[in-house]
Amino acid sequence: MIQIEDKHYIGKGGFQKCYVHPDNNNICLKVKINEFHKDPRVNREVDYYKKIQKRKGEIPFIAKYHGETMTNYGMASLYDLVRDETTNKVSLTLYDYLKMDNSPFSNTVLTEEVLELKQKLIAHKIIVRDLMGKNICCKILKDHSVELVIVDGVGHRDFIPLVDWISFFTKKKIDKIFHKKKLYVLEEHKNWLKAKYPS
Repeated sequence: MIQIEDKHYIGKGGFQKCYVHPDNNNICLKVKINEFHKDPRVNREVDYYKKIQKRKGEIPFIAKYHGETMTNYGMASLYDLVRDETTNKVSLTLYDYLKMDNSPFSNTVLTEEVLELKQKLIAHKIIVRDLMGKNICCKILKDHSVELVIVDGVGHRDFIPLVDWISFFTKKKIDKIFHKKKLYVLEEHKNWLKAKYPS
């Protein structure tokens, strides 16, 4: 059993808390905030990760899933922990940079990266239902450029998953998500997130 301590804590989302694996600094442990919570989204997300990782080729813009393990806080899902190549620190999220007064990355640069991420999602036929700045890490590369990596919120609930097979439907779905989350204008997206998560 993996023993997690407060010092390993990274942050939390709506349903899970994230911790650095005590024996592997490159792995993130996601533990349900309430292990008895019946919302199926966490299990559905894991199933989606398993499905897309069976495909041929790497998907470097999605944090890789590595299975499950038991911890002293309950069952945990294991994922890649995104770290900056320049410092080896855990990468900040897109939302973190949008909130900064003096961000090292302009909104123009970040917008370009977000739009490039959109094209990657369409090309790989991957849907991220909760595509937002809190679920996207900005990995700083050795040349000080930035690469976006999605760390949460993947999957969809479509009964007939045409989005998994046909690019036209993938693009249509992702466009809808971008408009809903106001991702075409990052200042609007920041304000949307502030209103949604006031704390």
